[in-house]
Amino acid sequence: MRRLLLMIVMAVLPWAAAQAQIIPAHQIVSGQVQPMLAQTNPLIGNGAWCFVGRGVSIFQGNADGTLAVISLPEVFYFDGTNYYLLSGQTHLQFADATSGNIRFKFAPEYPAAVTNTAFSNFSEVPGAPPGLAVVQFSVHFTNLTDSSQCTLPVTIRYETQ
Repeated sequence: MRRLLLMIVMAVLPWAAAQAQIIPAHQIVSGQVQPMLAQTNPLIGNGAWCFVGRGVSIFQGNADGTLAVISLPEVFYFDGTNYYLLSGQTHLQFADATSGNIRFKFAPEYPAAVTNTAFSNFSEVPGAPPGLAVVQFSVHFTNLTDSSQCTLPVTIRYETQ
């Protein structure tokens, strides 16, 4: 009986840890990014801030949920001194079902700490009306100093039908 129970738990455990995918793997879908501005400290005029603009986004994830390619129409990060324009294609490399690293592919002129940074709180849920999927995650920008940190919540609605 214990062996049977152990076998059931071992069979179900990987499914529980896997990322739930509403958007079918290897399918390219399009949608729209909701605009968002985040500031480290809104009371300080020269503090760090980050922004994602409204616009078209493309999404494609792989079958095992470890990698997704997402295009973002307009992304800015200001670390308190320098501006970084990070728009375009990104790769989300998942460390687990909800977090990992995001790499902004076409910004080689910027420091690696800016173009390859952490993300968290990833979710992919059915939207309303049916045929929509809502993808959300937070990008954690930094230029390796405490005063340069900015967390940008990103929300994108994709058509899945």
